[in-house]
Amino acid sequence: MKESKMVKWIFCIIVLVITTQNCRLGSLYREDNYPGKLGKAEGSIEGKACAFSYLYLISTGDASIEEAKRISNITKIRSIDIQVHSILTFVVVRHCLILTGEIER
Repeated sequence: MKESKMVKWIFCIIVLVITTQNCRLGSLYREDNYPGKLGKAEGSIEGKACAFSYLYLISTGDASIEEAKRISNITKIRSIDIQVHSILTFVVVRHCLILTGEIER
């Protein structure tokens, strides 16, 4: 009997969290892109650096401009875009920085 009350209580909390989230954020799944123009470079080389967060408790990764430049060897920046994916608003969140530019030769 106590187990069923506990399951109902947990279910109610989950439903409450999901239904009280802002619809724009996407309570079950969210995928947003934020494009940005930065420089005047003409290149089309892409570098992607991501950081992850789990339950807002654990965070890992490096989504910095320097990391994206290091990964792709970009020297002149054309644009910086941000990509966000999340599952159940806070269970798993991935922030990626996508750098576009050219490599100096």
